Amino acid sequence: MSESKYSVLFMRDDASVKRYRIRPFWLKCFLWVQFLLIAVACGGAWVGYSFWQERSSLIAEKIDLEQHLHEAEIQLERLDNIQKILKSYDPRELQSLLSSSANEEPPPPKQPEVNLNNIFTHVDNREVKVDNLQARLNGSNVTLSFELNNLQTSKQLAGVVDISLFGTDGKQHSPQTNRNDLVFQIQRFKRIRTSFNLPKGLSKDSVFGVRLEIKGSQGEMIFRETYPMYNILS
Repeated sequence: MSESKYSVLFMRDDASVKRYRIRPFWLKCFLWVQFLLIAVACGGAWVGYSFWQERSSLIAEKIDLEQHLHEAEIQLERLDNIQKILKSYDPRELQSLLSSSANEEPPPPKQPEVNLNNIFTHVDNREVKVDNLQARLNGSNVTLSFELNNLQTSKQLAGVVDISLFGTDGKQHSPQTNRNDLVFQIQRFKRIRTSFNLPKGLSKDSVFGVRLEIKGSQGEMIFRETYPMYNILS
């Protein structure tokens, strides 16, 4: 008895009917090939998804490491600034105080201690970045210029920059600035330039550093940094 076969008919309106006979073996082969293709496609999709998850995890880890590196660099810079301040104290002043005490003379008024933590308090919410900060002193006039970069490129950023000065005695001073120069609304970056006079009680030679405080539109602090004057003078 001959092996059974399947008949496949092809019909067209403008042609005669065509008939093909197919053995069950070839039909089974065709179905198995389709099944294997679907299985390979599913396996490829699963492998692709696994690699995508691994890539996302590596990107998140990279961002976290970059943030820790940035914080470590800031801490190192602050420690370097503190070391320079400590080196700037004159040992002869201490010797003079000891000599005065030995001669039983009334001790000079005690100077308030300089709180370095207060001077170098740092805030950075990773929303803005300050670049190319430069200061110029001309008598009692100070000119500051810097680039303000918006790190949140997906949205516009608005706010204001507050400027403070620190003397070599550690006291903080608030100069009279032009607010119109310091208000910003940026999508990418803005070059800011402003001039002001030194506050009363602060001279050109007694300025230690400049503090920038950047606040958002709701008054929230998003950036604060103190820059020693010797690092930014141009």
